[in-house]
Amino acid sequence: MAKFLKLISSASQIEAIHTLSTQLKHVRCLSTSSVCLSTSDNSDYVISPVYHNRNPRNLEKLAYARKRLGWKFQSPRKDYYHKLVLQRSSRHTKAWVEHFTGKVVLSASTDESAISSQLNSLTDVSASENVGRVLAQRCLESGITEVFFDEDSDPAISERVKSFVEAFRALNISLTEPEMKIPEYRPGINYEGYNRYAEPKSWKEDYQDI
Repeated sequence: MAKFLKLISSASQIEAIHTLSTQLKHVRCLSTSSVCLSTSDNSDYVISPVYHNRNPRNLEKLAYARKRLGWKFQSPRKDYYHKLVLQRSSRHTKAWVEHFTGKVVLSASTDESAISSQLNSLTDVSASENVGRVLAQRCLESGITEVFFDEDSDPAISERVKSFVEAFRALNISLTEPEMKIPEYRPGINYEGYNRYAEPKSWKEDYQDI
């Protein structure tokens, strides 16, 4: 008998939930501006006011992530989030974007048949320019709009490096990263003072009153 009553209660709960879900509108998990103007079947979707940013590079994009300090006057420098590297050899031209952890995020090279088939030479100025165009486009598609490139400040820069750099500037990719934002200093607990940090200054007869 008890099992039968449990089945009846669970069935009534399922029916109540079903009627409630049909009365309520659907709620989208992702925001979009075209839903309000759309005439499709999804036009009754309500935009969720809560947005969870799951991008692991969000703090780097906002320049709040901590950079490796103490390398400003060292060579090679390591105070960056993403570093642009160009490598020229006697046979190929390679370029990649390196994360400060040492991992290669994006790369482009004349080793790729899609690039080498369109070039007359794999090591000239045109090869550097086209490798830069491909890598810059891949950076935009990946959301990387600012990279660190230390060869740009060299006065004895070669023509191949110049053409490589201009390919990035043509797509509005900055070759300098923003300075790391240091949060405002907030002192911790003051053990020598009468009041601790962020505690109200209220008088009590006995702080250890039980």
